[in-house]
Amino acid sequence: MFLLQQIVKVAHKPFFFDGWYDVRRTVTLAVMGFAALITMLRLSGKRTLSKLNVFDFVFVVAVGSVFAATIIEKDVTLVEGLFGLGTLIIIQVVLAELAARSEIADRIINGRPALLFSHGEFIQRALKKERVTEEEVRGAIREEGVKRIEDVDAVVLENDGSLTVAWKSRGPGESSLVDAEVPGGDHTKKTRR
Repeated sequence: MFLLQQIVKVAHKPFFFDGWYDVRRTVTLAVMGFAALITMLRLSGKRTLSKLNVFDFVFVVAVGSVFAATIIEKDVTLVEGLFGLGTLIIIQVVLAELAARSEIADRIINGRPALLFSHGEFIQRALKKERVTEEEVRGAIREEGVKRIEDVDAVVLENDGSLTVAWKSRGPGESSLVDAEVPGGDHTKKTRR
């Protein structure tokens, strides 16, 4: 029985402290990794730090995960972590450049803004598809200081998840809504208002 207990016995790390080596390693990797990450992000450009759309959100989560693994995981060295971070940043820069040069790539990577409210009417299929309530749209209108819903031309769900309120136009010119679309429907027409 004693022999069986010795074979089954599994080594566990202490809960609170296991020596200064692990503490020094974690602090050193955190400081060096943080400095390297700041440097890489500064070199990659402002687009890397823009408001978060789905593409940017995935990038930030992936960078955080790699950075955390570099600091905490004993099997991941600083060099491996930095190469992982560098690879993610290169992918982000390449895809952002591709999106800037190609409308098709931009649509795939960043999506399109969704028109939720237009000319005094809520667009129910858009609200349903985007899982936004009429109350959320009204809240965005109130945040803009609009008292009457009739003064609003449109409300758009942007790629970063924010709601943009477009007031009724008071003069001629191209609409800012040209790239917004009703999900499953048509783009807004390029109109002069």
